[in-house]
Amino acid sequence: MTEPSQQSTNQQSMGKFSQWQALSPWAMLSFSFGTAKAILSNGYAMIPIVFAGWKNGFDLSFAMIAALFLIISLTVFSFIQWKKYRFKLIDNQLNIKRGLLFTRKDEIPFNKIQNIRYEQPLYFKPLKLGTLIIETAGSKNDEAHLAAVDSNTAYKIKQQLLQITANSLEENGNSESLLVHDDASCENDVTNLATRTHAFDNTEPANNSSQSLPNIIIKRNLLQLIKFGFYQNNLIWLAVIAGPILGQIQWETLAEIPFFQQLWHSIITLSGDNIILKVSIILLLIALVYCLFALISIFSAVLKYFPFTLEKRQQTLQRSGGVISHQQDALAIRRIQLVQISQPVLARLFNVWTVYLKQVKGQEVEQKTEQHMLIPSVKTTELQSTLGKITGLAGGSCNVPRQYQSIAFAWFLRRGYLPFIPAAILSLFLGANLASLLICVSAVVVSGLIYLRYRQWGYVIDEEAVWQHSGLFSREWKRIPFTKVQHVTLTQTQGQKQKGYAYLTLGLASGEMTLPYISQSDAQYISEKAMMATKYDTTNWI
Repeated sequence: MTEPSQQSTNQQSMGKFSQWQALSPWAMLSFSFGTAKAILSNGYAMIPIVFAGWKNGFDLSFAMIAALFLIISLTVFSFIQWKKYRFKLIDNQLNIKRGLLFTRKDEIPFNKIQNIRYEQPLYFKPLKLGTLIIETAGSKNDEAHLAAVDSNTAYKIKQQLLQITANSLEENGNSESLLVHDDASCENDVTNLATRTHAFDNTEPANNSSQSLPNIIIKRNLLQLIKFGFYQNNLIWLAVIAGPILGQIQWETLAEIPFFQQLWHSIITLSGDNIILKVSIILLLIALVYCLFALISIFSAVLKYFPFTLEKRQQTLQRSGGVISHQQDALAIRRIQLVQISQPVLARLFNVWTVYLKQVKGQEVEQKTEQHMLIPSVKTTELQSTLGKITGLAGGSCNVPRQYQSIAFAWFLRRGYLPFIPAAILSLFLGANLASLLICVSAVVVSGLIYLRYRQWGYVIDEEAVWQHSGLFSREWKRIPFTKVQHVTLTQTQGQKQKGYAYLTLGLASGEMTLPYISQSDAQYISEKAMMATKYDTTNWI
């Protein structure tokens, strides 16, 4: 097909979107709330003024006038924003223009789009509307907001963006077959890219319903999301929330409350002189307090992700979920830089993992919280089948290794003795007493933790990727495809040279990964594999 006829076909497939389109008048709600949020987020500068006014006497009539003026200003400003906001899809790019005195026009090529997500805030839910957010690589903030869009229109726009991206890749020779691997371990691989491309090229977008049918990768029910909320980030919540609370508690007053006096008396009565039993009861009480704070994380996880669904449409992953604010995220599979499989300490109790699909650093699916697309509460037996369904994922093998090659013991030897240096110095000053004994015990504990850290460091070299294993009490696997490596750094000290060890740093668009104290031959092999993989592959990393 010639270039003019191809452009004509693309414009026909755009339909009404090839002309400048206005947003629904309900978009003024989104503009108003967005402006109010920006004012409140920067409103700390008004705190001294408000406080001074309150100390000098509160004028209710003045406050009402100020509030009325603010509401009118927000209404007028949101009306202007809505009136001057236009968008269209033409020539393989999304065009947006806005502004009253100074017109701003954005042109976003489809093949530069990094994320597409559909959010449905609480105020849009009764109207069955939402906001379509389009982000590009290199933009620190959301690139484009299409507010007050119904789900059907949002779906059509999203499909146009994703389908034309696939076409433009085919035309430019960036065949995604470079990212599809016929690996026997990926048991759930479906038809190859050539078949999909042939079907796509010979089917009009209007009749392309068979190509748009989703392939559900995984779903998570309420119980699985409760488990995820329980084991994920609870220690952070405990530190953030419990710290200020504990600092404000009047412990002397608390100790005089009859309930706590009775509780302490019961502990003394049950345990008697058994110190171990006393410690066990206290630890049980701490665990109960921890579970109380875990309810915050559980509540947040359920509200944000329930009902969780991850599906695959052509070469795009789409995640949906959310109770109060329903959200749909879209991520092109070729954008995924590495796969991270994490198992926090509490997740080991349930034998589940969290899978992160990491993309360009700074361009996470959820930019505000810098969170990558994740799959919660994945059982060990589900890992291979889940990754296997994501066909087109760079890196080949879908099998999570069961064993790994440990780093050199010299890594521990260079660090294990360090805690004993301050312990020895303090013991010399303090002499032989209980304090010096506790310091020495602490040094032993720290050194033991360093040893556990050493035991968790390891790596596995696959045909098309290298796996990194790390952790302390938790466990974590990172799968680094050779085709995603942007640069390699191999460093050695003089001692490492003599013993044949090296530090290897692999630079990806999602960040750097380090393999410390591995054998020099393995480091050179990995670096050569990565450089050879990218030498003959012109596919864009991101």
